[in-house]
Amino acid sequence: MADVTQEQKGLQWLLLGAFGIGILFDWMFYGKGFGISYLLFVMGLYGLFIWQARQRIHLRFSRKQVFDWIWTLPIFLLALTFFLFSNPHFHLFNLVLIPFLFVIQTILITKRHQAKWYEAGFFMEMVETLLLYTPKYTRLPFRLTKERIKDRVDQEKYGVMKKVFIGIAISVPLLVIVLSLLSNADSVFGHFLGQIPRRVIDVDSLEAIFRMMLIGLITILVFAYMYSLFGKREEVVELPVHDKKIVWDGVILVTILAIINIVYTAFTYIQISYLFIGAKRVLPDELTYAEYARNGFNELVTVTVINFLILLCTMHFASRAKPMLYQIIQILLSMLTICTGFMLVSAYFRLSLYEDAYGYTHTRLLAHVFMIFLFVLFIIALLKIWRDGFSLIKYYAIVTLVSYVILNYMNMDVIIAKNNVQRYHATGHIDIEYLSELSYDAIPVVMEFVRDRKVEERFIEMLQERKEILYEDNTWQSFNLSEYRAKAYLK
Repeated sequence: MADVTQEQKGLQWLLLGAFGIGILFDWMFYGKGFGISYLLFVMGLYGLFIWQARQRIHLRFSRKQVFDWIWTLPIFLLALTFFLFSNPHFHLFNLVLIPFLFVIQTILITKRHQAKWYEAGFFMEMVETLLLYTPKYTRLPFRLTKERIKDRVDQEKYGVMKKVFIGIAISVPLLVIVLSLLSNADSVFGHFLGQIPRRVIDVDSLEAIFRMMLIGLITILVFAYMYSLFGKREEVVELPVHDKKIVWDGVILVTILAIINIVYTAFTYIQISYLFIGAKRVLPDELTYAEYARNGFNELVTVTVINFLILLCTMHFASRAKPMLYQIIQILLSMLTICTGFMLVSAYFRLSLYEDAYGYTHTRLLAHVFMIFLFVLFIIALLKIWRDGFSLIKYYAIVTLVSYVILNYMNMDVIIAKNNVQRYHATGHIDIEYLSELSYDAIPVVMEFVRDRKVEERFIEMLQERKEILYEDNTWQSFNLSEYRAKAYLK
């Protein structure tokens, strides 16, 4: 009995904490833009989680859990971007990614998983927690409230109250039908009936009701998720699965890879001769060196992605029955990786020349980043080729997350603005319309470095509509450093 009471008390404290998060959500976000509020909300969520973890699983910070807590770093860095930068594309993606990373970390810390975090089974366990257990526990707050009322009220009175509420629940739909029919039957009655909500309930009251419902929804969801991490679960019996692994024949793979590598080696030789060394050889008719360098970027990136898929599939499905044959496959895969590396460098160089001619945009800068990212993935794959026990998915996941955090802090719009302004000083060409569509991060760069009064005036003229939006939300929760700096230039 004492254990039951203690459990109920723990649940009541969890519900109170979840209610606090619901109020924090309303205070930080309702009717406001994202800013420093997102970071503060994440801190509040961590506060609730750590408090409950200490109470329920006796959480202690130890060396064994260092990796589990490292996830906090990218989560807080991404949450901080809502305060530092104003790129709407990253904000939208981070809005989804941060809760996703928080779920991964909390499942790892509470040991609510059997599979390793980089295995497909872990993802299924995440889905199970979010879509099975969390909805299942949304009923608990109502049950707790019911028991709380039942304990404090006399049993006879409680029985009467229960019946009254049942009667109200049954009468509401009947009233809706009857009042609808009576309103249609008598227009005067319908008129007076329509005036009642306007006189009794004003707009502010409706908004208050909506906000209370929103707080309640957040409270229930946070409570249910936290309880899915700390509460008792039924033991699930896993049935053994016998999968027959697909294996690709080594001789066929060697033949395919050898043919592909011959073509790629010839292509790499031509790239080195014409593109990197600038050899004085005869180019095809009506093709200048600059045109040759700029063409074929999309095709090279497509071939690189195809090679990446060939590499992954071969490493996974290649037969290891004959060690000598598999060693030849390893050598051919290494050659494929090296040749692909030259293709990426070639594509990177071609895109740089294209940017010099036509300017810098989000798409082109992201293409640069994507090529560097692919280059790193190929280096990791090269290690995997010669170390079979090396976990490719694990390090790919880490590199992807680290790369994305770096991409957030690169401040793409500032780089694009600086490069386009430098190009303007060199060529006299600038796309003011495109620069005006960049985030507020780019405004100080353009205003400081363009050094042309006419261009500045045209730039500010195009930003008039955004200037009005910028001054609409002045709440401290929405404070953003990038927007604050932009305001100084748009006064």
